[in-house]
Amino acid sequence: MSSEPTDPPIEPPATFGLGNVSVTTGSALVSPREWFLLTGDRLLVSAGLLSIVALAVGGIVLTDVAPLVDRTPTLFLLFALVGGNFTLITIVVSISQFVLARHLESPGEIREQLREILGYRQEVGEATREQVLPVTPAGFVLLLFQSIGRDVGELRTAAKQTEPAVRERIEVIADDLGTHAGHVVGLVREREVTPRQALFATLNMNYSRYFHEAYRIRAIQGVDLPERTTEALAGIERQIEQVDIARRYFKTVLIQSELSSLTRLLLYLGLPVQVAAVALMLVYTAPGPEPLSRPLLKLLIPVVVTAGFAPFVLLTAYIIRLATVVRRTAAMYPFTTAEE
Repeated sequence: MSSEPTDPPIEPPATFGLGNVSVTTGSALVSPREWFLLTGDRLLVSAGLLSIVALAVGGIVLTDVAPLVDRTPTLFLLFALVGGNFTLITIVVSISQFVLARHLESPGEIREQLREILGYRQEVGEATREQVLPVTPAGFVLLLFQSIGRDVGELRTAAKQTEPAVRERIEVIADDLGTHAGHVVGLVREREVTPRQALFATLNMNYSRYFHEAYRIRAIQGVDLPERTTEALAGIERQIEQVDIARRYFKTVLIQSELSSLTRLLLYLGLPVQVAAVALMLVYTAPGPEPLSRPLLKLLIPVVVTAGFAPFVLLTAYIIRLATVVRRTAAMYPFTTAEE
């Protein structure tokens, strides 16, 4: 009997799941769940959450579940909102300033970072076989995924020279990645996208699995794989690497932009909210009979209490998006997480 080692058997084609791919279509990006987590304007999301708070507080007061007979509970509530908002705004602003201060760089650091960016653009130019690269996020993403589409076509052609089991496995990669690239290209062409939208277009795809499958086929087949097919698979790996770097750069830009917006809005919103809550507390502590009529109190207290929740609601809307982006890009290729 021969004792020569044999290559590991080719496994059945991997199923990537086109459900993940479909998230990059225009309709899926505005689905209720994705709109709430990612794509929706954070002010609109905050307004929706705040309306729920307003309905809950207003319903309790107007239906006399909370009759407002005793002043003490209301004063405790207003005091808690004022103290909580001071703490919340101070902490968020401090964290934001700390994160943004880390990007204060010396000329030497800026020069080094610029060289790294130029080196990355050169690598992208070599991978996409383009000499002049776009400078806008939309054009850059479009170039990357158009190049992936071309490489997928080359991979399909090269796969015809392989044995059926290997060809079937390659076709799974080509079909799934080609579908995803087509969705992203269509989305970017639909309108000029920002770095935020360019990131969302690539966020739900697990690129590490493509890299793993392409590398696994090359490693298992070795010299038995035609040279053209080997080069096509290696080209797909290079393209995936460039896409993953691009979306991580866009994620950095997004985090900086979101923190800046959140800090500014919290400061704009916090001052009038705190003034309104403090003013009501001062009026409500006046001696003698109630300083305001009962119908006016039933209207004023729900409004002020709801406004007191506004900074927390705004923070919630922004943190939900940031947490979603970080969770969906937690692992860097060629690794992945169990959730991905």
